[in-house]
Parts: sequence; C-alpha cells; structure tokens
Amino acid sequence: MHKSPLGALLALTLLADPLAAEDRLSPGIWTNTEDEYFAEEEGRDRPEWVGFELADGGKWRSIDAFRKPLGDWQEGPIPGLAPRETGGWQIAGSELRPAREFFCWISVLRFAGKPDGSEDWSFIRNLPNFDQGGRISVPGEGLAPDVTIRLRNVTWAKGSRNKPALVLYVHKDDPVRAVSYSWASPDAGMVGVNLRWVQASCSRSPSQTEGS
Repeated sequence: MHKSPLGALLALTLLADPLAAEDRLSPGIWTNTEDEYFAEEEGRDRPEWVGFELADGGKWRSIDAFRKPLGDWQEGPIPGLAPRETGGWQIAGSELRPAREFFCWISVLRFAGKPDGSEDWSFIRNLPNFDQGGRISVPGEGLAPDVTIRLRNVTWAKGSRNKPALVLYVHKDDPVRAVSYSWASPDAGMVGVNLRWVQASCSRSPSQTEGS
C-alpha cells in the first residue's frame, strides 16, 4: 500500500530518539498560524491549524487558539514534527513558530448606562494571551456585546511589500473577519485599540526578554 507523505513523516518521527525529539521545541506555545494564513496566497494547499503547548521536561499537549487543551499532556516526540531546511520546525510541511506571552485587558461598553446616565463599562485585566494567533473571548452575558480579541505577529506572504507587524484584532460576530484592528512594530512591548464601544490592550510578559 502506498504510504502518504504525512504517514511516512509520522513513521520516521516515531522511530526517532525520543530524548532528542523532546528537545526540539523549547517550552512555551507553538502554532502554524502564519503559515496556515498565507498558504493559499502563496499557491500552497492550506494546512490545518495546529497549536502546541510545551512544558519543562519535554511534555506537550495540543491546544486551540484560546489555549484550551485538546488532550492530556503527552511524553515523547510530537507526531509529524520535523526540522525545516531553512531552520526551525514544521508539521507535515507547515511551519511552526514560537509564540511570545502577553497579558491583556478588555473593557466593553454595556448596553445600559449607570443610574446617573453615564456610560457603564466592563473591565477585565490580566488575561493571558500569545502572539501566534492567540484569542481571548469575553461574553457580554446579555449586558454588552460578545467580544473576542486575537493577537498575531504577522509576517506577510512572499512577495508582499507589507512590513511585519504585531496586530491586535477585534471580533464581534464573525470569528474570521475582524470588525477592526490595530498594529505596532513586531518587537513592540504593547499594542492597543479603542473603538469607542470596546477598548483593549496587550502587553508583553515582563518575564520574556527582547527577541525571545
């Protein structure tokens, strides 16, 4: 029976030295957000989005964009993981990138004002996020709009003249198309947005040094 490229890659990975494989990705969050987003624009098949969280000691688990675990902690190599010829790592040909940790606050204008007639805003802070497609959802619970913010360190498709940027997106009803977004330098320590009905800001974790 003919074995698919992914199947062959998985088989080779599982035969690799487990200790060496565990050292491949450093602790933290890794996703293929940028590769998945621009694949079709570059004339490639769009891969499935994947995200991983790695702990000290080599344990790993799959996560979604909200950092929700999709399974238990695993030991040993990540199936399908392989080095890229140009450096870094990939899953079935799709580039993985390490995320930087951020902490965000979100304030949303409520539908009803205060008894004195002034505006009433919710405010939630210290929300962990990451800059490789990380999302935070704030349900309005009928008192305010449901809001989701998304954070990306964007590097554009090959051939684009756009410069890399740290981008903060605001989503309301559509999880794909944002209602608005703002951007900063890719090495910025903070990015924020104010749309009059929602305000948000994300600051890089002080535990991470520049360029990590």
